[in-house]
Amino acid sequence: MTSDLHQENLEQQSPVEVVSTEAESTALICDELSADDGTALSLMSDEIDSPAPDDNQKDGEGHVMSVIEHLEELRMCIIRSFFAVLIGISIALCFGKDILRILKAPAGNIQFQALSLEEPILVYLKVSFYSGIVIAAPFILNEICRFVAPGLTKNEKKVVLPVIVCSPVLFFSGAAFAYFCVLPSMLHFFASFGEGVIQVNQRLDFYVSLVSSFLLYMGLCFQLPLVICALSFTGLVTSKHLLKFWRYAILAAGILAAVVTPDPTAFSMLVTMAALVALYGLSIILVKSFGK
Repeated sequence: MTSDLHQENLEQQSPVEVVSTEAESTALICDELSADDGTALSLMSDEIDSPAPDDNQKDGEGHVMSVIEHLEELRMCIIRSFFAVLIGISIALCFGKDILRILKAPAGNIQFQALSLEEPILVYLKVSFYSGIVIAAPFILNEICRFVAPGLTKNEKKVVLPVIVCSPVLFFSGAAFAYFCVLPSMLHFFASFGEGVIQVNQRLDFYVSLVSSFLLYMGLCFQLPLVICALSFTGLVTSKHLLKFWRYAILAAGILAAVVTPDPTAFSMLVTMAALVALYGLSIILVKSFGK
């Protein structure tokens, strides 16, 4: 019925009016379609822009830092580390003479001399500076771990805390081993070698540099278990590899002991070599227990 009425209206209209009516109908249909398409496109855009909900994501997690934020975080880490070094040097300056007495203790009866008026104060400042860095080292290590922690996986983050705790302990253990076990015999050999032939008056600056460098090297050598355990977590080293290459490890320990120990006698070198081999064995046990 409706189609018949519409047909009668079209017959009563002129051809021009029919064309105009059809054009208006087509325009209305196009407007409605474009409006519908715009609404659909806006809805699709909103769906794309809105992040997918993550049930495991908590507030404050999953934030991706920009390059500027990374640089700002690095700048703050450097500033905090710088102030930590200043605080450490300030503490060391208050106990500089006590630190010098501790460094001189293994020398026994060796007499020290200064060849210039400013040498004692320069040695005092040098000892305070290096001691301040050692005091601030745990805080600096903590800042480094905090900076790299966001880019690590969960398994890698488990390694960060043992590194912060064990690294200073191993360093001071190595320095203590060198101070109590190696330095006394080494310095006694140096002092007694020319006894009865020539009088040795040791320059204070050279002695402090010798002892400080030796303590530093032994502290770094005692980081061996930590380095090997870190490599085991990355999959580069396993306990089977360590057991397989134990002969090469002993050879490397002997070469390293000969380089680090300034004493030409075999005693100090053998003591240092034994300590390095023991650290290698400890590394195998730790990797076997906690690694692969």
